[in-house]
Parts: sequence; C-alpha cells; structure tokens
Amino acid sequence: MTKIRDQEQLIHAAEKVLGGKGVESARPGATPTAGGGLAVALGLSPNNSVRSAGAPSPSNGQRSYCTGADATGPIPRTIAGRGMTGFGMMGNIACVDCHGEDGRGGRVGMMFGTIDIPDIRYLTLTTARSDNGTSIPAWTDSDITHAIRDGVEPNGQALKAPMPRWSISDDDVADVITYLKELDKR
Repeated sequence: MTKIRDQEQLIHAAEKVLGGKGVESARPGATPTAGGGLAVALGLSPNNSVRSAGAPSPSNGQRSYCTGADATGPIPRTIAGRGMTGFGMMGNIACVDCHGEDGRGGRVGMMFGTIDIPDIRYLTLTTARSDNGTSIPAWTDSDITHAIRDGVEPNGQALKAPMPRWSISDDDVADVITYLKELDKR
C-alpha cells in the first residue's frame, strides 16, 4: 500500500475512492465501498499505512469505527446483515459506512433500497427519549456492547438488517464506546 505523504495526496486519494466526489460534500456511508472507502478518506487503515505525514495515529476506537479493524486486522463479523456478505462484495464494512463520520446515521442507500440508520452517538444512546410516540429507554454500556456483539436492543428486540454482529474483544468494544463519546463533541 502506498503511503500518503501530504494532505493534497490524501484528499486526491479520498476523492478517487469516493467516485470523484469532493471529500467535503460526500455523505459518509452513502456509497459503501470495498475496504471501507470512507476510512481512506479519513486517512485511516487497519495498519495505519495510509494517513497524512505527521498526523497522529487514530485511537483504537476510531480505527475500529472507521475501518472495521483493530490493530491486528479486520474484526470478524459473526453474522452479516442482509446485503453485508463478509469480505466479498461489500469488503470490510465498518460502523462509519452506515452511521457516518459523525455517528448521526441518516438515510443510506443500499443494494436493496434505502434504510434509516440510527444516531449512535453516546449521549443519544444513553439518554431516554421518545421516537414517533415510542418510549426508548437509556442504554447502558452493557446494552451498547450487546447490540454490537449480538444485534439486540435492551428490550430484547433484534436490530434490523443490515446491522452486522461483531466478534469483538472486551477491550476493542470499550474503545469503540469511548469513541462514540468523542462523537458527541462533533
């Protein structure tokens, strides 16, 4: 993999991966690409070989969120959501590919149509709220971990496709939760 030496090369590489769209105008997650195209736009890779010179290494939580990998490589999925078929056509998907760079989710185009992806910023998940008249209780860190690993909401209801289930270590899931807290500041 080629190392990117400056910001201009990073932007050029990101635009190439995102199909020629300007990095600033590309909706994170709107067009998932093999290998986590948005991760390249962010200057990340599982082994940190693609990032601008002098840029700090991402935290493990940021790397996992943006690339679907930890320091040792891709985090395996135990069950892929409909349309998320492992390392085949979709490549190594990551949280950012659906929930976006800011974690706010939104309407995302998929092979089978569009889907509304939820906001997964930490304060959103851990604050009780109402959605279309439905009461949604505050999630705990344990609830977030259960959702990531098992695809289950605190009430026991399965999360909808295309949410994959991740075979993720305790340390890695704690780092992802820490990163979700960082997203609150954006």
